[in-house]
Amino acid sequence: MAMISCETQTSRILRKTANLLNSVAEAAWTNDIPSPAKWDLHRIGTEAYLVQRDILEMLGQPVVMAEPQADFDIAAALDEAAQTLATIPQDFQTLVTQRLQGQVTSLAKRAERASTFRHAIRFG
Repeated sequence: MAMISCETQTSRILRKTANLLNSVAEAAWTNDIPSPAKWDLHRIGTEAYLVQRDILEMLGQPVVMAEPQADFDIAAALDEAAQTLATIPQDFQTLVTQRLQGQVTSLAKRAERASTFRHAIRFG
């Protein structure tokens, strides 16, 4: 994977996305909900961590885990991460950034489905 300069607008967008994904991974792994939704969230957290790791590797930065946050909305954070990646100017998009955007958008959709399922169990 090619490294991206730490001073560009794209690198700032990628760092913000990596921070969001870091928080998603931590929240997904520490969330105590009933199975099978729990396993879905764990998979989403693992995939978020892997995308975050890829981004930080491109930026030449070390992986750091976030502190758990109470009432963290995983689906909303993933949606924000997807929207953040979408702000990369067209001229600076690469196959890598487009792939990252696709991965994060897919995770956001999966998290929304898991969240809907979790609410149905809790309030159903």
